Amino acid sequence: MAVIPVNIARVSQNLRTFNMLQTVRANHTQLFRVQNQLATGLKFVVPSDDPIGAAAASQLDRKLDTLSAVEANVREANAVLLETESAMRDAIDLMIEANTIALEAAGDMISAEERKSLAVVADSIIDQLIAIGNRHHLDTFLFSGHFGGDLPFEAIGSGVLFRGDQGRMQALVDTDLTQEWFTISGQEFFGAVSQAVSGFADLNPALTTHIRISDLNGANGSGVTLGRIVVSEGAEQVEIDLSGADTVGDLLDKLNAELPSTLKASISASGINIDSIGPGPAEITISEIPGGRTASDLGIETDGVVGWITGRDLDPRLTPRTTLSDLNAGTGIDLSDGITIHSGNESVKVDFTDFKTVEQVLNAINGTGLGVWAQIADDGKRLNVVSRVSGADLSIEENGGPAATNLGIRSMYAGTTLASLNDGLGVQTLEGDDFRIVTADGTNIDIDLDELDVSSSASVQDVLDLINTRGGGAVTAGLASRGNGIVITDNTVGPGTIHIERLNLSPAIDGLGLDVPASGSTLVGRDVNPVKVNGTFTALVELRAAMNDNDTQAISAAGGRLETVLKQMQEAQGRAAAQARAMDGRSARIDSEVTATRILLSDVRDVDIAEAVVRFQQLQTALQANLMTASRVMSLSLLDYLR
Repeated sequence: MAVIPVNIARVSQNLRTFNMLQTVRANHTQLFRVQNQLATGLKFVVPSDDPIGAAAASQLDRKLDTLSAVEANVREANAVLLETESAMRDAIDLMIEANTIALEAAGDMISAEERKSLAVVADSIIDQLIAIGNRHHLDTFLFSGHFGGDLPFEAIGSGVLFRGDQGRMQALVDTDLTQEWFTISGQEFFGAVSQAVSGFADLNPALTTHIRISDLNGANGSGVTLGRIVVSEGAEQVEIDLSGADTVGDLLDKLNAELPSTLKASISASGINIDSIGPGPAEITISEIPGGRTASDLGIETDGVVGWITGRDLDPRLTPRTTLSDLNAGTGIDLSDGITIHSGNESVKVDFTDFKTVEQVLNAINGTGLGVWAQIADDGKRLNVVSRVSGADLSIEENGGPAATNLGIRSMYAGTTLASLNDGLGVQTLEGDDFRIVTADGTNIDIDLDELDVSSSASVQDVLDLINTRGGGAVTAGLASRGNGIVITDNTVGPGTIHIERLNLSPAIDGLGLDVPASGSTLVGRDVNPVKVNGTFTALVELRAAMNDNDTQAISAAGGRLETVLKQMQEAQGRAAAQARAMDGRSARIDSEVTATRILLSDVRDVDIAEAVVRFQQLQTALQANLMTASRVMSLSLLDYLR
């Protein structure tokens, strides 16, 4: 706030005029700024008015923008979680009702017709649960995982198909970029996907030049980190930088470009070899630079001087691009007869003729329309197949050749443990011999499965070996070449027909699937290892079928599955409720942070109105004083002109 100095008698008229104008101009400028502050409510309108304050305000604005976005994410996540909790409560209420029906239907005081009536109720519960599984909030299906296409659940045939996956959708819920999930997959809540037909065969791709470095497990099993290595051959030593190589072919090119002239790198089916091409014996050493691990990961480091290097197995991972001819260490696998996949009452033969890659095999299996999902296992060594159809048994069988076994996806194979058969119930035995095989010539072959570790490690192959040993050539036991199941062939000739008798009331032949009649000289057992989806809809479909069949034993089994599944659903609901509470806590913290940030921003940017009004009045008074002073000081007389 400037005021014209009064004592200006000793200065010229021009300087006096200039000083007066500058002072009045400064008064007007300050008045203008205060007027703007009063009009806008802001301390500054452009950054040049207050550079430090503008920088602080800009930073706080950005923080508020981030908080607003996070607040919107948390609000949306909370809304989805609330809808999910509501859907879960409805589903659990229906399952409790179904459990009550199962208990009622298992009783002795109810007729077959009444059970069929209850089956209609169970069918209605299935329809209601499918509707719950398909609920959505805005554009988000609550139980579809990352799947964003059609409805995640659909009734097909006698089962329920799940199209979703096990993923959980996530949202940014904090300014530190923390992400949290806000959906639960139908696979987790409804148990809508089966346990995998876990691949039992390491498909062992051969090492080839087109394999990417990132697809190698490496000699140490932890991948390959490329960097510098030191290679010596006799007195010659070079340091080779292998970083930047994308494929095994690139790696070989870099090695051969920089190795000593007497050495050459090549690959075998499993690793990298380095040999001498010089006239005499080589003296090779390969070591790391300090802190490096490249030579070790590539399996070519040496412990002292060697004449040649045979690299350790780099263990290439299976990928969709892997060719079938590269499998089994480069010898390929026989898929010529294809496989047969059964799901419920439907079956499809999968033909692999002229297939070249693993991707084609996966696509053919996934394209059967049976609700199966084949994928490469996480370890990159095997294939896994799961069923997405609740209430339908999945079997993967041979079709006359070894294709399913070669792929490692046959659902009942020689290594299948007895304990895992029959949906995990295993094979039950009693003390003494369990069954007798009677051949055509009347030979009796008694089998006691207690000679095996039936409840733990014993496998189907152990049973086959036991039968073949006890049979002494009279019978031959193996697995079916078409379908699944144990096949016993009678090698004797006689008037009778091979058959199996139960001994000591043992249920073992039921557990092995051998409770069937023979056809000629061959007895083909049932498939006792189909894969089931152990979830909500499977329990209800089994309950419905059991009540329609008036099968009290099956009703009790379905009721047991219902209780197990209900517990799993309640646990999933608990996890969702805990996540919802955590989101509520985050929402409250974000609200507090938004409020604090806005207060800080107001302190930096907003004007104090009372202070601005007082200042405005002071500036007006100063301006009046300046104008009055100027009018008096600048009054001209005749003497001023005469000077």
